[in-house]
Amino acid sequence: MGTPATRIGALGWLAAGLVALVSFLIGFVWLPSEQAGAQGGLWNAICRAAGIVRSAGAAPTAKTPAPVASDIAWNTQTLRNATSGDAKRASALAAGCAGCHGANGISPSDAFPNLAGLPAEVIYKQLDDYRTGKRQNPIMQAMAAPLDDQQIADLASHFAALPLAQGKGGTEKPALIMTGSSMRSIAPCAACHGPLGFKHGAPPLSGQKSAYLKAQLDAFASGARRNDINEQMREVARALTESERDALAGWYGGKPASE
Repeated sequence: MGTPATRIGALGWLAAGLVALVSFLIGFVWLPSEQAGAQGGLWNAICRAAGIVRSAGAAPTAKTPAPVASDIAWNTQTLRNATSGDAKRASALAAGCAGCHGANGISPSDAFPNLAGLPAEVIYKQLDDYRTGKRQNPIMQAMAAPLDDQQIADLASHFAALPLAQGKGGTEKPALIMTGSSMRSIAPCAACHGPLGFKHGAPPLSGQKSAYLKAQLDAFASGARRNDINEQMREVARALTESERDALAGWYGGKPASE
Protein backbone atom coordinates (compact mmCIF):
# COMPACT_ATOMS: atom_id res chain seq x y z
CA MET A 1 0.00 0.00 0.00
CA GLY A 2 2.99 2.26 0.46
CA THR A 3 3.89 4.68 3.22
CA PRO A 4 1.73 7.73 4.05
CA ALA A 5 4.26 9.97 2.34
CA THR A 6 4.05 7.90 -0.83
CA ARG A 7 0.26 7.99 -0.84
CA ILE A 8 0.28 11.77 -0.33
CA GLY A 9 2.72 12.16 -3.24
CA ALA A 10 0.56 10.01 -5.51
CA LEU A 11 -2.50 12.02 -4.61
CA GLY A 12 -0.60 15.17 -5.42
CA TRP A 13 0.35 13.91 -8.85
CA LEU A 14 -3.24 12.78 -9.44
CA ALA A 15 -4.57 16.20 -8.49
CA ALA A 16 -2.04 17.90 -10.74
CA GLY A 17 -3.04 15.60 -13.58
CA LEU A 18 -6.72 16.37 -13.10
CA VAL A 19 -5.99 20.10 -13.11
CA ALA A 20 -3.98 19.74 -16.30
CA LEU A 21 -6.74 17.69 -17.92
CA VAL A 22 -9.41 20.21 -16.99
CA SER A 23 -7.21 23.06 -18.24
CA PHE A 24 -6.66 21.24 -21.53
CA LEU A 25 -10.36 20.59 -22.01
CA ILE A 26 -11.20 24.21 -21.26
CA GLY A 27 -8.41 25.74 -23.29
CA PHE A 28 -8.30 23.38 -26.25
CA VAL A 29 -11.84 22.03 -26.60
CA TRP A 30 -14.52 24.10 -24.90
CA LEU A 31 -13.20 27.59 -25.70
CA PRO A 32 -12.21 26.68 -29.30
CA SER A 33 -15.63 25.12 -29.85
CA GLU A 34 -17.21 28.39 -28.82
CA GLN A 35 -15.03 30.24 -31.34
CA ALA A 36 -15.17 27.68 -34.13
CA GLY A 37 -18.29 28.92 -35.86
CA ALA A 38 -16.98 32.46 -36.21
CA GLN A 39 -13.31 31.68 -36.84
CA GLY A 40 -13.06 28.91 -39.39
CA GLY A 41 -13.98 25.66 -37.63
CA LEU A 42 -13.01 23.67 -34.54
CA TRP A 43 -9.67 22.36 -35.82
CA ASN A 44 -8.46 25.84 -36.74
CA ALA A 45 -9.54 27.11 -33.31
CA ILE A 46 -7.65 24.31 -31.51
CA CYS A 47 -4.53 25.06 -33.60
CA ARG A 48 -4.73 28.74 -32.66
CA ALA A 49 -5.08 27.82 -28.98
CA ALA A 50 -1.89 25.77 -29.28
CA GLY A 51 -0.05 28.64 -30.96
CA ILE A 52 -0.05 27.02 -34.40
CA VAL A 53 -0.90 29.36 -37.25
CA ARG A 54 -2.46 27.65 -40.24
CA SER A 55 -2.47 29.29 -43.67
CA ALA A 56 -5.83 30.81 -44.43
CA GLY A 57 -6.17 29.42 -47.93
CA ALA A 58 -8.75 30.56 -50.40
CA ALA A 59 -12.36 30.09 -49.43
CA PRO A 60 -14.02 27.50 -51.64
CA THR A 61 -15.97 29.13 -54.42
CA ALA A 62 -18.53 27.69 -56.78
CA LYS A 63 -17.04 26.86 -60.17
CA THR A 64 -18.24 29.29 -62.79
CA PRO A 65 -19.67 27.37 -65.74
CA ALA A 66 -18.07 28.04 -69.11
CA PRO A 67 -20.14 30.37 -71.26
CA VAL A 68 -22.26 28.67 -73.87
CA ALA A 69 -20.63 29.12 -77.28
CA SER A 70 -23.88 29.36 -79.22
CA ASP A 71 -27.61 29.26 -78.62
CA ILE A 72 -27.91 27.10 -81.74
CA ALA A 73 -28.32 23.39 -80.98
CA TRP A 74 -28.12 21.30 -84.12
CA ASN A 75 -31.08 18.97 -84.27
CA THR A 76 -33.75 18.08 -86.81
CA GLN A 77 -35.88 21.10 -85.99
CA THR A 78 -32.97 23.58 -86.15
CA LEU A 79 -31.80 22.22 -89.49
CA ARG A 80 -35.36 22.47 -90.78
CA ASN A 81 -35.55 26.10 -89.63
CA ALA A 82 -32.18 26.98 -91.15
CA THR A 83 -33.14 25.67 -94.56
CA SER A 84 -36.75 26.86 -94.60
CA GLY A 85 -36.04 30.36 -95.93
CA ASP A 86 -37.37 32.02 -99.05
CA ALA A 87 -34.54 33.41 -101.18
CA LYS A 88 -36.78 35.76 -103.14
CA ARG A 89 -38.38 37.17 -100.02
CA ALA A 90 -34.91 38.12 -98.74
CA SER A 91 -33.96 40.21 -101.78
CA ALA A 92 -34.78 43.54 -100.15
CA LEU A 93 -33.02 42.59 -96.91
CA ALA A 94 -29.95 41.36 -98.78
CA ALA A 95 -29.60 44.72 -100.52
CA GLY A 96 -28.52 46.14 -97.19
CA CYS A 97 -25.66 43.63 -97.05
CA ALA A 98 -24.19 44.58 -100.45
CA GLY A 99 -22.04 47.41 -99.15
CA CYS A 100 -19.76 44.98 -97.29
CA HIS A 101 -20.47 41.61 -98.90
CA GLY A 102 -21.11 42.61 -102.52
CA ALA A 103 -24.26 42.58 -104.62
CA ASN A 104 -23.70 38.93 -105.52
CA GLY A 105 -22.28 37.88 -102.16
CA ILE A 106 -18.64 38.35 -103.25
CA SER A 107 -17.10 40.99 -101.02
CA PRO A 108 -15.20 43.84 -102.70
CA SER A 109 -13.03 44.16 -99.58
CA ASP A 110 -10.56 41.71 -98.07
CA ALA A 111 -11.84 42.65 -94.62
CA PHE A 112 -15.29 41.13 -95.20
CA PRO A 113 -16.14 37.52 -96.03
CA ASN A 114 -17.75 36.22 -99.17
CA LEU A 115 -21.25 34.91 -98.45
CA ALA A 116 -22.17 33.53 -101.87
CA GLY A 117 -22.68 29.80 -101.85
CA LEU A 118 -22.24 29.32 -98.11
CA PRO A 119 -24.56 26.60 -96.80
CA ALA A 120 -27.79 28.03 -95.39
CA GLU A 121 -27.17 26.48 -91.98
CA VAL A 122 -23.77 28.20 -91.77
CA ILE A 123 -25.22 31.66 -92.43
CA TYR A 124 -28.20 30.93 -90.19
CA LYS A 125 -25.97 30.06 -87.23
CA GLN A 126 -23.65 33.04 -87.65
CA LEU A 127 -26.53 35.52 -87.94
CA ASP A 128 -28.17 34.04 -84.86
CA ASP A 129 -24.86 34.18 -82.97
CA TYR A 130 -24.51 37.86 -83.88
CA ARG A 131 -28.10 38.51 -82.82
CA THR A 132 -27.58 36.88 -79.43
CA GLY A 133 -24.11 38.33 -78.88
CA LYS A 134 -22.36 34.96 -78.98
CA ARG A 135 -20.23 36.33 -81.81
CA GLN A 136 -18.93 39.83 -81.36
CA ASN A 137 -18.83 42.49 -84.09
CA PRO A 138 -20.48 45.89 -83.59
CA ILE A 139 -21.63 46.25 -87.21
CA MET A 140 -22.98 42.73 -87.59
CA GLN A 141 -24.60 42.72 -84.16
CA ALA A 142 -26.46 45.92 -85.06
CA MET A 143 -27.52 44.44 -88.42
CA ALA A 144 -28.72 41.15 -86.90
CA ALA A 145 -30.44 42.54 -83.81
CA PRO A 146 -33.77 43.49 -85.48
CA LEU A 147 -34.04 40.28 -87.53
CA ASP A 148 -36.52 37.57 -86.57
CA ASP A 149 -35.99 33.85 -87.13
CA GLN A 150 -37.76 33.84 -90.49
CA GLN A 151 -35.76 36.77 -91.83
CA ILE A 152 -32.53 35.08 -90.81
CA ALA A 153 -33.64 31.91 -92.59
CA ASP A 154 -34.59 33.92 -95.69
CA LEU A 155 -31.20 35.63 -95.82
CA ALA A 156 -29.46 32.29 -95.36
CA SER A 157 -31.42 30.86 -98.28
CA HIS A 158 -30.67 33.91 -100.45
CA PHE A 159 -26.89 33.72 -100.08
CA ALA A 160 -26.81 29.93 -100.27
CA ALA A 161 -28.43 30.12 -103.70
CA LEU A 162 -25.64 32.31 -105.13
CA PRO A 163 -22.63 30.72 -106.93
CA LEU A 164 -19.81 29.89 -104.55
CA ALA A 165 -16.54 31.71 -105.14
CA GLN A 166 -14.02 28.98 -105.93
CA GLY A 167 -10.46 29.57 -104.75
CA LYS A 168 -7.34 28.62 -106.66
CA GLY A 169 -5.36 28.16 -103.50
CA GLY A 170 -1.68 28.84 -102.99
CA THR A 171 1.17 27.26 -104.89
CA GLU A 172 2.27 25.12 -101.94
CA LYS A 173 -0.30 23.24 -99.90
CA PRO A 174 0.48 23.33 -96.16
CA ALA A 175 1.00 19.85 -94.71
CA LEU A 176 -1.39 20.69 -91.88
CA ILE A 177 -4.32 20.49 -94.30
CA MET A 178 -3.93 16.77 -95.00
CA THR A 179 -1.86 15.43 -92.10
CA GLY A 180 -2.25 17.85 -89.23
CA SER A 181 0.31 17.47 -86.44
CA SER A 182 -0.10 14.48 -84.14
CA MET A 183 2.69 15.70 -81.85
CA ARG A 184 0.65 18.84 -81.12
CA SER A 185 -2.77 17.16 -81.24
CA ILE A 186 -3.76 19.14 -84.34
CA ALA A 187 -6.23 17.31 -86.56
CA PRO A 188 -5.95 17.76 -90.34
CA CYS A 189 -7.98 20.71 -91.59
CA ALA A 190 -9.38 18.38 -94.27
CA ALA A 191 -11.08 16.28 -91.59
CA CYS A 192 -13.71 18.99 -91.13
CA HIS A 193 -13.32 21.25 -94.18
CA GLY A 194 -12.38 18.76 -96.89
CA PRO A 195 -9.09 18.42 -98.81
CA LEU A 196 -10.01 21.35 -101.08
CA GLY A 197 -11.70 23.49 -98.45
CA PHE A 198 -15.26 22.41 -99.12
CA LYS A 199 -17.15 19.72 -97.24
CA HIS A 200 -20.82 19.34 -96.39
CA GLY A 201 -21.56 20.36 -92.82
CA ALA A 202 -18.70 22.85 -92.42
CA PRO A 203 -18.08 26.39 -93.66
CA PRO A 204 -16.37 26.37 -97.08
CA LEU A 205 -12.90 27.89 -96.95
CA SER A 206 -11.88 27.70 -100.59
CA GLY A 207 -12.35 31.10 -102.26
CA GLN A 208 -12.83 32.94 -98.99
CA LYS A 209 -10.82 36.11 -98.38
CA SER A 210 -7.33 35.27 -97.10
CA ALA A 211 -7.23 38.33 -94.86
CA TYR A 212 -10.61 37.43 -93.40
CA LEU A 213 -9.56 33.82 -92.76
CA LYS A 214 -6.37 34.97 -91.05
CA ALA A 215 -8.31 37.42 -88.88
CA GLN A 216 -10.67 34.64 -87.79
CA LEU A 217 -7.85 32.22 -87.00
CA ASP A 218 -6.19 34.93 -84.92
CA ALA A 219 -9.50 35.65 -83.16
CA PHE A 220 -10.01 31.98 -82.35
CA ALA A 221 -6.42 31.70 -81.10
CA SER A 222 -6.77 34.69 -78.77
CA GLY A 223 -10.28 33.75 -77.63
CA ALA A 224 -11.77 36.96 -79.05
CA ARG A 225 -14.05 34.74 -81.13
CA ARG A 226 -15.62 31.91 -79.17
CA ASN A 227 -18.82 30.85 -80.89
CA ASP A 228 -17.38 27.52 -82.03
CA ILE A 229 -19.35 24.74 -80.38
CA ASN A 230 -17.08 22.46 -78.25
CA GLU A 231 -14.15 24.87 -78.91
CA GLN A 232 -12.90 22.92 -81.94
CA MET A 233 -11.49 25.95 -83.74
CA ARG A 234 -10.13 27.60 -80.60
CA GLU A 235 -8.16 24.48 -79.69
CA VAL A 236 -6.69 24.15 -83.19
CA ALA A 237 -5.92 27.85 -83.63
CA ARG A 238 -4.20 28.10 -80.25
CA ALA A 239 -1.85 25.30 -81.28
CA LEU A 240 -0.87 26.96 -84.57
CA THR A 241 2.03 29.35 -84.95
CA GLU A 242 1.56 32.77 -86.51
CA SER A 243 3.28 31.64 -89.71
CA GLU A 244 1.09 28.53 -89.90
CA ARG A 245 -2.06 30.63 -89.61
CA ASP A 246 -0.72 32.87 -92.38
CA ALA A 247 0.03 29.90 -94.63
CA LEU A 248 -3.36 28.26 -94.13
CA ALA A 249 -5.29 31.46 -94.74
CA GLY A 250 -3.22 32.20 -97.85
CA TRP A 251 -3.69 28.78 -99.38
CA TYR A 252 -7.41 28.51 -98.73
CA GLY A 253 -8.09 32.07 -99.85
CA GLY A 254 -6.11 32.56 -103.00
CA LYS A 255 -8.23 34.51 -105.49
CA PRO A 256 -11.82 33.77 -106.41
CA ALA A 257 -12.04 31.92 -109.71
CA SER A 258 -14.55 34.47 -110.94
CA GLU A 259 -11.91 37.23 -111.01
